[in-house]
Amino acid sequence: MDQKRLSRNTKLMQYLQRFWPQAMTGGWGEKYRAAVGALCGILFTGLVAQYAVNHDPLATFFLIAPMGASSVLLFALPSSPLAQPWSIIGGNTVAALTGVSFALLFPHDAPLAAGLAAMFSIVFMFALRCLHPPSGAVALTAVLGGPAIHALGYHFVIWPVAVNSFLLLAMALIYNNITGRTYPPAAASEKPAAATQMHYQFGFREEDLNAALQQFDQIIDINRDNLKQLLEQTELNAYRRKLGDIVCANIMRPVPITLQFADTLEEAWPQLMQSTDPAIPVVNRSNRVIGLLSHDDFMRHAKPESYAHVESRFKQLIRRTYRTHNNQPEVVGQIMTTPVLTIEQNAHIVHIIPLITTHALHVIPVVDDESRLVGILSQTDVIKALYR
Repeated sequence: MDQKRLSRNTKLMQYLQRFWPQAMTGGWGEKYRAAVGALCGILFTGLVAQYAVNHDPLATFFLIAPMGASSVLLFALPSSPLAQPWSIIGGNTVAALTGVSFALLFPHDAPLAAGLAAMFSIVFMFALRCLHPPSGAVALTAVLGGPAIHALGYHFVIWPVAVNSFLLLAMALIYNNITGRTYPPAAASEKPAAATQMHYQFGFREEDLNAALQQFDQIIDINRDNLKQLLEQTELNAYRRKLGDIVCANIMRPVPITLQFADTLEEAWPQLMQSTDPAIPVVNRSNRVIGLLSHDDFMRHAKPESYAHVESRFKQLIRRTYRTHNNQPEVVGQIMTTPVLTIEQNAHIVHIIPLITTHALHVIPVVDDESRLVGILSQTDVIKALYR
């Protein structure tokens, strides 16, 4: 009996714990940023709208309550799909149209008009991809706002709904970007990774994420790119936990040889042939990496027409011409691969994995805090470290 009572109490506690709010993400700096943003947004929207009616707040509605809910989304959750420009403009406009229409259809049955307005607002917002939670309040305001709002009719859609929405959006665009939050967030296709930007890809690809979201079959209040970054960071943390505290400085090797931009191909080729690494770092006078020279670079510029022509084309490429004007590359800087992905000596070994797997780098230059070359890592070095 006691066991059954204990089991029931345990289940009851587990059930009640579902209602306990989880800790919110983000530091206090981000929370203050959002709060001040809401102040700026509502103050700007209210002042401009009130000025438009000659400073007479009783003349007509210059600011509607749902804008307060919109400000929470636009400033506290600017990356949310529910807080994007089309969401607030399209959602509020559609909801206002729907609310006014049902208020006119059922002038003496407010509960029915309110229910239908809420339902069809959601349907239309889904259809037009502009879901915005505060728009539900806009629809109800059109139905339950009283004689003053009912007297506005469809003018309510333009004033104050559309005007308020545009003013609040304008402040969100300015404030979020000034305070370091890109708004609206760029889509992944609009953010091509630079050659020097590390790209992480571990156990899943973007198509895997898209398939999982479709299978999940629920609406999630998070930007797809942010979700991808969150999953990648989770994998990074898992790798870090499994691999311990190994950093690049622990496993890197001294750089056996470096080249400079102006070194001739005739001088560089023998050094590359003698090197145990598949590529040699090219540095400037400050010992900062400006490129990598590999066998592939020579092959790419030799352009042999067939296997039988490889030797002759290599000799032609490497041989110095001593001509004043020549289109043929003669120095390392003309054929090296640049820019180059490097890694800092204090970086954890987990950050090397995407360089090898995703970027297929065989040699990784290691730099210090001032971006000066201090060591080198190869795939073999990393594999050895992982199996220590």
